[in-house]
Amino acid sequence: MVDVLGWDSAFFGRKMGVLSDNLSSPTQVASDLSAAGTQGFEYLICHPAVEDAAAIRTLEAAGFYLTDVGVTWSCEAQAYLAKAAPVPDGAIRLATTADVPRLSAEAQTLFRRSRFYSDPFFTTEEADRLHAAWLANSVSGQAADAVLINPESGFVTCKLTKDGHGEVALIGVWEGGRGRGAGRDLMTAAVTWFISRGVATVRVKTQVKNLRAMNFYHRLGFDLCAMDMTMGCMLSGAAVHGGTT
Repeated sequence: MVDVLGWDSAFFGRKMGVLSDNLSSPTQVASDLSAAGTQGFEYLICHPAVEDAAAIRTLEAAGFYLTDVGVTWSCEAQAYLAKAAPVPDGAIRLATTADVPRLSAEAQTLFRRSRFYSDPFFTTEEADRLHAAWLANSVSGQAADAVLINPESGFVTCKLTKDGHGEVALIGVWEGGRGRGAGRDLMTAAVTWFISRGVATVRVKTQVKNLRAMNFYHRLGFDLCAMDMTMGCMLSGAAVHGGTT
């Protein structure tokens, strides 16, 4: 079965979807790919379990390729805050639409390890536009519930999930603010915001190849709680754009 990625398809101007059937069945995967091709899909992604070697082999044989291995970290909000250094008063505030130009510009340099930059289906320019749009939509409340910003050093997005957790979807520190505790302060501000909304557990996701981020969350006291894979497939007729940087 293939579900349409509506927002992605509209944003990139190419029909995209998610494959979610029996990923270890060569017959089922082939059938789904054939149906997707006749329905005008140009690109599909799927998320096999990291430990499901049979599904990974089947998908690779069908033309899927690895685009990302994600790592999810988790912490108990109150325990985190009990150990955290206080954030300077007034340093971090809610972002407004006036901050969007700065956020959009910074987004084009901060997230070069995301899967969109390593997937040949997307151009570097498309990946830049995606992250800029994601931040703009976060400030407007479409993609996040709050964006906290320190105009001197960086930002963090906060999202309340349906299962009651807090999710840090994006966190970024300007180049000039790195190595000065800016990331730590932004995360503390985010955890504080989540606690004020009754959230007990905060999660954040990064790529396994982003060792700097992995070490950062480990130092802050987050625990590794899950891993996932994203695989992509360009269907016959889809353009190969090349997006590596």
